[in-house]
Amino acid sequence: MKATQSLPQNYQPAGKFSLKSIKQLVIMNIFGLILLIISIWFFPWFTKQVRPDFNTLFQFEFDNLLDLAVALIKIILPIIFVLLIHEAIHAFFFWFFSKQKPVVGFKGAYAYAAMPGWYFPRNQYLIIGISPLLLITLFGMLLLLVAPTSMIDLVLIALIINTSGAIGDLFVVIWLLTKPTTTYALDEIDTIEFFVPNS
Repeated sequence: MKATQSLPQNYQPAGKFSLKSIKQLVIMNIFGLILLIISIWFFPWFTKQVRPDFNTLFQFEFDNLLDLAVALIKIILPIIFVLLIHEAIHAFFFWFFSKQKPVVGFKGAYAYAAMPGWYFPRNQYLIIGISPLLLITLFGMLLLLVAPTSMIDLVLIALIINTSGAIGDLFVVIWLLTKPTTTYALDEIDTIEFFVPNS
């Protein structure tokens, strides 16, 4: 199966993830909060195991407005950076499987990468969906081994934001795993719809 712009005629809708669905958003945010708490605990714990020189988490000291501005920048920059890299990885795999340019941008409070009008086989979409979480987490954890002590907090912020922010991807991936391998996924930015063959 390959990515296609024409859904086979014998396919029918089999579920939809929608950012416009209040019920789905509530469920996603509850699990997102749980994932955030786990991330805040796990990544510093891991860091302490591999970097005994690491003693504090997110300790920013400031005596004036300039120090405060620097502290805020040190928090905001990793967040922006990881959001851009996260969506760039999605975009790369959209391109890899379709050989067409994906749509990337910001909508409200979230960034997105999507491929409106393209249907991706289940296994391809699983890779598209989970790759940012896996690749950034792996690279970040390796970076924790060698990063200067002064940079560890920045790496941890990026890891925590990437992991907790990937709850939407995980939500879709887990749901898609319940579908047959013949499923197609259509990503329309606000919605991701699944299609399966008629039984």
